[in-house]
Amino acid sequence: MRTLIIGDIHGCFRELSDLIEKFGPTDNDQIYSVGDVINRGPESINCIKLLKELNAKVVMGNHEHWYLRSFPFKEKTQQNKIFKSLELEDHLRWIYDLPYYIETPKFIIVHAGFDPRRPIEKNDKDVLVSIRMLEDIDKPWFEEYEGKKHVYFGHWGKLGLYYGKNVTGLDTGCVYGKQLSGIVVEENKLLQIKAKKVYCTIS
Repeated sequence: MRTLIIGDIHGCFRELSDLIEKFGPTDNDQIYSVGDVINRGPESINCIKLLKELNAKVVMGNHEHWYLRSFPFKEKTQQNKIFKSLELEDHLRWIYDLPYYIETPKFIIVHAGFDPRRPIEKNDKDVLVSIRMLEDIDKPWFEEYEGKKHVYFGHWGKLGLYYGKNVTGLDTGCVYGKQLSGIVVEENKLLQIKAKKVYCTIS
């Protein structure tokens, strides 16, 4: 059995398909996603469909989190207009059921990270999908992480691919014209697909 953990996808379906093909999954393999499957890129719905077909395990990203917070998009905001245009209502239950983190005997997958000075289950959901810095000490959250389990996270496109002490950051900015990344855990092997185009500018 092999394990593939994929960074932020953001609707980049062609790149996701190419990454899966490069991995070449068998029925014994397990695919995970660090979240932010949807929004910003062109094919959110197809990304969800493919991950469903592959029985991938996906954690809640901030874009899925915001989508649920905004649904059914009654307020006439630009963000709600964008979310509504994704036409994801048929997959609403799938989004609702996404866990905010996944913990296995060997690793943890979370979208953004967590404050490691308290147990992950004691962290607020908003923190799990949005944290970058521990603002009270002005440090990235992972610099305070001393846990034994390896943590895989995304969310930080400007940080890019990051290897730290028992942490790996996998948001390599595919939607911003960079790469979609995945790591094969057992082989510690990085797989990357170059973005087909710049879908949006990095913020």
